[in-house]
Amino acid sequence: MKQQQPAGGIFSTPQAAHLLKDKAAVERLTQSPDTKALMEMLNRNGGLKAAAEAAMKGDASQLQGLLSQLMRDPEGARVVERINRSVPKD
Repeated sequence: MKQQQPAGGIFSTPQAAHLLKDKAAVERLTQSPDTKALMEMLNRNGGLKAAAEAAMKGDASQLQGLLSQLMRDPEGARVVERINRSVPKD
């Protein structure tokens, strides 16, 4: 069964809207070693591509599974936590 994401998804949250207005913060975030490590983890075995394609068709379950797997991995959880701490809150 397909799970539909609400319109706008995570990008419609106040935190995301604030971050997206700060181009310098977005640039720092995209260039950080932690973000690069996160992308490598997500891209293993084509996981992110397949999950993104399914999500674009309305099925977010693969993406949710990929993120759950990432967070169960101790290194993945540490990388996500470091990225979270580096994002401006206000």
